[in-house]
Amino acid sequence: MKEAIDHEEGDFIPDRSMFRPEPPFAKYIPGGYSPARCCAILFFGYDTAVMSQVNDNDDYLNTMGVAGGSDRDAAAIGGLVSLWFGGFAIGALIVGYIADSIGRLKTIQLGCIWGIVGAALLASAQNITWFSFARVISGIGCGHLNTMVPVWTSELADPHLRGAFVAVQFTLAMVGSTVAYWMEFGCTKTQSLSFSWRLPLGFQIVFLIFILIAAPFYPESPRHLAKIGDLEGARSVLEKCRVETDEQAIEREMEEIVAAIRAEATSTSHSFYSMLFTKDKLHTRRRVIIGSGVQVMQKLTGIDFIAVYAPDMFALSGFKGDKPALLAGGNWFGYIASLALSIYLCDRVGRRKLMLTGCLLMGIVLIVGGILSHETIAHTSGNPALANKFGSGVAAILYIYTFIYGSTWLTTCWVYPTEVFPLASRSKGAALATFSFSIAGGTINMIIPYLIDAIGFWVFILFALINLALLVPIYLFYVETANRHLEQLDILFSSDSCLSWRAEAYFNQQMNEQGGILGQDHEKGTIEQVE
Repeated sequence: MKEAIDHEEGDFIPDRSMFRPEPPFAKYIPGGYSPARCCAILFFGYDTAVMSQVNDNDDYLNTMGVAGGSDRDAAAIGGLVSLWFGGFAIGALIVGYIADSIGRLKTIQLGCIWGIVGAALLASAQNITWFSFARVISGIGCGHLNTMVPVWTSELADPHLRGAFVAVQFTLAMVGSTVAYWMEFGCTKTQSLSFSWRLPLGFQIVFLIFILIAAPFYPESPRHLAKIGDLEGARSVLEKCRVETDEQAIEREMEEIVAAIRAEATSTSHSFYSMLFTKDKLHTRRRVIIGSGVQVMQKLTGIDFIAVYAPDMFALSGFKGDKPALLAGGNWFGYIASLALSIYLCDRVGRRKLMLTGCLLMGIVLIVGGILSHETIAHTSGNPALANKFGSGVAAILYIYTFIYGSTWLTTCWVYPTEVFPLASRSKGAALATFSFSIAGGTINMIIPYLIDAIGFWVFILFALINLALLVPIYLFYVETANRHLEQLDILFSSDSCLSWRAEAYFNQQMNEQGGILGQDHEKGTIEQVE
């Protein structure tokens, strides 16, 4: 299998057998990419934080039939939150099957349709069965968006800006969550209880319709265009989306992309089954473990016990009345500020250091929070003034914890799975990582209400110890992916050792000896450069 590359003219004469043309049915799906309308990069997402106040709304609890306060009711409340993660998992797996066939943008648009239907059903729900199905449908839409958009962004962005681009996306998502939270709080004080939980659940339709309409004006992923054989389209997108339109740099990137496609054409790991159970020279199975692991670990950091059940956690600070809800709402502003810091840090510091630093700092902060919460409870009856001081300390700890998570983990855990997989299996790999996120999130959200009721302030200590334990696998197995071309990461993960420092040493050796992906031995699954 040979291909000639004319470096003077920048033209590829490819072996067409290595490309995967779009299936015939793809052209019947409206939307997608048009080169004449390639103008900007934008993403707006939404989060499940709205459920933090919905879970405390009396009208919602009565409508769902879970207002009795029994163990069954607590399980049902947690189950309704977790059902979204079930739908999220289904949506992620669907993306794994369709994204490589119909393209990134059409996949995003299909996710918007799922989300619009789900939001309409949520806002109009009349019973727990209705709401349960709506949560699953809404989750399928989110699974589409949150799996595909980070992949699309990573494939578009400059290597030194991938983390920043994803951080910007999640900053917008947190802005949406903040709007939803305060919208519900304001409605609770000024409107009926029914209106105050139905409107925030339905309001996301506005944003989803905007994405659905605007998506055709976004550029398609150049990696996807190259994969289906549209090399000129891929080059055009790179020219429009690179900060510096250096023609030679764009040609080198095109060479790397084509080389990766050629190498991956020989890989056997193109299906979910083969990715999980077949050993190949691209070490796809190891990448699945690493990409899925980072999503599971981000749930184990404990962010959901603050983000989803925020008013309950602030109640552990000793505050009563509206104060827990107000403090929880204020915490979202800190969340947004932390993501602004993440935009700056993600590519400059790197993914690995941010994960290690985040776990260490969150572990320490949560231990302090557990101690302060214990003191708050201990002095509530005997010395209320002192208890209030300790309670203020607990509230401050929750703010600090959220800020640390947002500036270190939130972006990293979503950008990392989009980087570690080869192009041939990137969509499916990101889908498996998102599936792992869903399973972990659904499980943790199911048990958090019980944890808060059963162990109280010890929930701080529990998640603190988990954060400190996570330092071990991150240090051992997670390599640095920042500021490297996606195609260079194929070399980084081709090391026979799974230990991070050995993989780095192998990468440096290969880059020095072979000069990158181009020029490597064809028998190892890469391309020869024809001068």
